[in-house]
Amino acid sequence: MTYTIAIQEEAIIEMQEAFEWYENKRNGLGYELLAKIEACFLKISNNPTHNTHINETYRRIKTQKFPYLIIYEIEELFVFIIAIRHAKQRPIK
Repeated sequence: MTYTIAIQEEAIIEMQEAFEWYENKRNGLGYELLAKIEACFLKISNNPTHNTHINETYRRIKTQKFPYLIIYEIEELFVFIIAIRHAKQRPIK
């Protein structure tokens, strides 16, 4: 069973900021980050309960190669992406 991914506005903004930062470092690097994030979205949609619990509500998955965590919650057949944060940024509680 595949879950539907819904990305919250804050997560979209965080993803855009990360993309721009990496793209400014090296042309194409921002697109590499987006590819890793999309790979995580695919993993989450196929098996959202597989990843690490942060608390009773939220789970996280780390992107490959880049130090970003995708924070999400599961509600029925939906997965809500609530944040895409650098691993050193403020945690979700």
